[in-house]
Amino acid sequence: MTAPHSTNRENGGLPLMITPGMEGTDLVEWIRKHERRLENDLLRHGGILFRGFRVETVEHFNQVIKCFTDTPIPYMFRSSPREELDRSVKNIYRSTSYPNERSINMHNESSYSRAWGMKIAFCCLRPALEGGETPLADSRKVLKDISPDLVSKFRSKGVKYRRNLSAGLGMPWQEVFQTPVKQDVAEICRKYDIQFEFRDEDLVIEWVKPAIYKHPVSGDETWFNHVFFFHRFSRYEELDMQPGETLPQEYLSSETFFGDGAEITYEEYLDIRNAYERNRVVFPYEKGDIIFLDNMLVAHGRNPYRGERTIATAIMEPAYDSQ
Repeated sequence: MTAPHSTNRENGGLPLMITPGMEGTDLVEWIRKHERRLENDLLRHGGILFRGFRVETVEHFNQVIKCFTDTPIPYMFRSSPREELDRSVKNIYRSTSYPNERSINMHNESSYSRAWGMKIAFCCLRPALEGGETPLADSRKVLKDISPDLVSKFRSKGVKYRRNLSAGLGMPWQEVFQTPVKQDVAEICRKYDIQFEFRDEDLVIEWVKPAIYKHPVSGDETWFNHVFFFHRFSRYEELDMQPGETLPQEYLSSETFFGDGAEITYEEYLDIRNAYERNRVVFPYEKGDIIFLDNMLVAHGRNPYRGERTIATAIMEPAYDSQ
């Protein structure tokens, strides 16, 4: 049983594409026989695309995921709505519910959180009629393409996140924390060193994290954060606003600053956005595709699309900021 490698040389091998060497090759069986090889390939390339293995149901995708973990990680401390595709299959979610005419900016899943998954996988159960790709970018290369002075500022200061959690603005805190009990939220925030303030039925939270991480296995430095995704200028672009315009803070569901609270300028925001753009890899989905990523090494996003689209996703291998 073989599965030859096919690498796109133009983007440096992201993703590494693996296709069946013969008709009827079982992906689950092949992964179990080549797990160490896959782990090495994932560290080198950051992402693997399994194509042509006819993985077309949530149950089949779950069998693939079980090659790497008994149970995927539940999606906690949420930044976007998620729903399980099949209640009988735990923690396999429909990829973000978000208006299909909008892009989802590049990010590493839950990199804003004190806890995240080391690996994330996407399975195309139904490709869109048009668009709907999952762009990828090697976070090691993104880091190298950000200006040295800006990288130095983030190294020394880190990044401060602020979220305004309101049912009328974006996601209510009950959805973010997966509990309707304020005391539960308060305990979570204290545990993870998150400043919080309830304002009637709304909640404002702030916390500081590093912007640059060292991968625990490869030792590579990587741009692992939500600085770009949560920044106000991302929201401005979505609303067709100009950089000189302003929105009151209470109308911004998220915002990012340097760790000392200093503003990230529009020029600095563009520096980061351009680094993502220079390293962005886009390819069309085929039904049954599985994109398997090292979440700390590769960022992802979503392009606008037309027609029905169903992408399943699973997060694996919990990792944590040291307490």
